[in-house]
Amino acid sequence: MRLIDLLLEGQEIFEAAHDLSQGGLASTLCEMVLRNDIGVIIETAGDPAAALFSETPGRVLVAIEPGNASVLDSLAKKFDIEISKIGVTGGDSISFNETQISLEE
Repeated sequence: MRLIDLLLEGQEIFEAAHDLSQGGLASTLCEMVLRNDIGVIIETAGDPAAALFSETPGRVLVAIEPGNASVLDSLAKKFDIEISKIGVTGGDSISFNETQISLEE
């Protein structure tokens, strides 16, 4: 419920939002970048397979304008939700750690 409350209260700052429950980060990234025709550069630590394919209910990938980072931080604190910045949007490919796939491909 805390995550839902955060998403509802902050909906005006989100450029995009998608859950990671089906297909994990890999599926979510593909859907988001292809729908919006904009690339992304993602960096994660640890096991890349777990980072890409972990289907975890209760996790959401959001895109915000950089100027809204403090608003998101405040909302996360208010609702006691851990957040992590994993990348930035831009370009014409999906870049995950050191692997790149063009949007066209």
